[in-house]
Amino acid sequence: MKTIGVLLFCSVFFLGCTPKKKDITDLFSDSTLDSLITTASNKKNDAATRLFNANLAYEITEKEAAVKSKNFTDLATVYFELGDQKKYLYLSKKLYKRSLMKRDYDGISESSYCIANYFYNKANYDSAYFYFTKSEKAFLLVKEKSVMASYIKNIRANIRTFKKDYVEAEKLSIEALKVAKQEKYDLLIYNCYITLGNSLGGLENYDEAIEYYKKAIDVTDNLRSDPQYSTLRVMPYNYIANVYQKKKDYINSIRVVNRALQFDNFKRNNPTIYCYLINTLAYSKFKRGDESSLIQFKEILKIGDSIKSIPIQITCKTYLGEYNLAQKDTVAANYYLKDARDQSHKNNIFEDELKILQLLARANPDDKSFYSNRYISLNDSLQVVERANRNKFARIEFETDEIKTERNRLSLKTEYLSLQRWIIAAVSLSSIIIIALWFMNKSQKAKTRELLLKQEQQQANEAIYQLMLNEQQKIEEGKNLEKQRMSLELHDGVMGKLSAVRLNLYAALYKVNLIEDETFQLQLDEIQTVEQEIRNIAHNLNSNLFSDNSNFIAIVRELFAKIANHSQIHFTLQVSDSVNWDLINNTIKINLYRILQEALQNIEKYANAKNVAVLMDQNGSDEIKVTISDDGNGFNTMQKTNGIGIENMKFRIQELNGTFDIHSEIKKGTKINLTIPF
Repeated sequence: MKTIGVLLFCSVFFLGCTPKKKDITDLFSDSTLDSLITTASNKKNDAATRLFNANLAYEITEKEAAVKSKNFTDLATVYFELGDQKKYLYLSKKLYKRSLMKRDYDGISESSYCIANYFYNKANYDSAYFYFTKSEKAFLLVKEKSVMASYIKNIRANIRTFKKDYVEAEKLSIEALKVAKQEKYDLLIYNCYITLGNSLGGLENYDEAIEYYKKAIDVTDNLRSDPQYSTLRVMPYNYIANVYQKKKDYINSIRVVNRALQFDNFKRNNPTIYCYLINTLAYSKFKRGDESSLIQFKEILKIGDSIKSIPIQITCKTYLGEYNLAQKDTVAANYYLKDARDQSHKNNIFEDELKILQLLARANPDDKSFYSNRYISLNDSLQVVERANRNKFARIEFETDEIKTERNRLSLKTEYLSLQRWIIAAVSLSSIIIIALWFMNKSQKAKTRELLLKQEQQQANEAIYQLMLNEQQKIEEGKNLEKQRMSLELHDGVMGKLSAVRLNLYAALYKVNLIEDETFQLQLDEIQTVEQEIRNIAHNLNSNLFSDNSNFIAIVRELFAKIANHSQIHFTLQVSDSVNWDLINNTIKINLYRILQEALQNIEKYANAKNVAVLMDQNGSDEIKVTISDDGNGFNTMQKTNGIGIENMKFRIQELNGTFDIHSEIKKGTKINLTIPF
């Protein structure tokens, strides 16, 4: 069961082994190295491609001194994933030595963690504990790394359970759990509950152990997005089932395992977890006398051989040996038990070896004393090792506290320097405040002057516009007088004379007897037609004298005329009758006129347009909508121009709380849309 814990912690923690700090300025173009490591890290690439790029990157790290710390750990991760443990360890140690020389606690924490991870996977728990302790202490010295330090503390607790130091394991896990709950880090909370359950189970506090395993199950509700969710979910169930086995409550053990098997198709998706669950299930069934357990034991042994899992093989062979021993088949029992004992001894799994020695003593009555003595000798030596390990782990923690001591010494020096910096900072801050106040005062005065200038400019604009209106009014009055004169001349002069001629001709009809002459009659009718047309013209001139009540439109037309005098542009102006210019204040008219003036000047200068159209309409009841379009060259609206014409137009529209929208394409002309509330 230890292997599950090893696999879990490795999968959770190793991927976090990445320094964030940039240690040295690159002295060479490191884009190539970054590219190689990125390609090597991409799991979508095949193993050969990843290894080829990793080896090229490895050569660069060997030749160049200015390699970033992140490159070391990223490359080490690639080798770990590809199974090259030697290069993984080599790169981690290289970073560790470099970080020690520079007193780079970030690099020390990350590299020592990677080294510890290597030994952890090799089941070399003494070395793993040493480097995990160093990593934890270093992480505590790095800002915002308390959670990572607590993760490692729980790993150390897990190692303590392997060494049967359950009391110290419980203590470490509780310390880690406090931080995990404070930071609301669910995965760490889960792992702490598992370790606490294992520790209490080792102390034979079975009911408390089950409670912690159940708490771990509850936490998995918050871990559904984790890629290993199904494994995290069922592991506590297997631990609970094992506790029930120790309590000889095989019915509940079977019930718990059957429930765990419902979460996923573990036989297909996770054969290792499937083997542990079925082993637990089959052993409980065997203890209840269910002979179908034999089939399951053999199935799991076959799967364990295929996936080359030594712990599963040892467990299956031990259970098969115990099963055959219960069936009084000592030949088969010895076959499985001796094979299991050789494997456990070779791989230093002494806890399993102790159980196997007890079974071998029962299977071999004649050699019972041999196996019993071996059991006693191994058990005594393990107890000595356990005590030595406790002392060793305590010594490791004491030695690694030297980092903290060194930091405290540096902290005192830092405090002294910090006091000096505070004094300098206070003087500097006072100077800055004085300068800032002076600058703010100058800035405020400048803003006041700017506002006064804007007000004066606005008043000047109003005066100019009023002059333009007055001038236009005089022009319109002159036009109206001329229209009235022409109307009177046509009506009283020309039309009167034509009427007299017509009447005289009509009277002459009877004198010369032309009343029946059709040609003469047609001439009379034609004179009457001309007379009617002149009357209509005179009437229209007189009725239209005051129809154009918008002097603003006249000013716009005059602007068109001025540009048309020295250009080939044809102007079209369409003004909707819905626009009541008398209701629109002069500020809007002035700014709209200036915008039109700026737009038309830009068209004349740059657009090379032949036709320009201006459309004015009332959008709803309180907005003027103006469109200015041309068929000129157009331009790229995303490209910044040197002129300020467009910015001026935008500024004027903003002053009116309106909207400005411009669309243009090369060789397709330009269109400006304005919306102005009034």
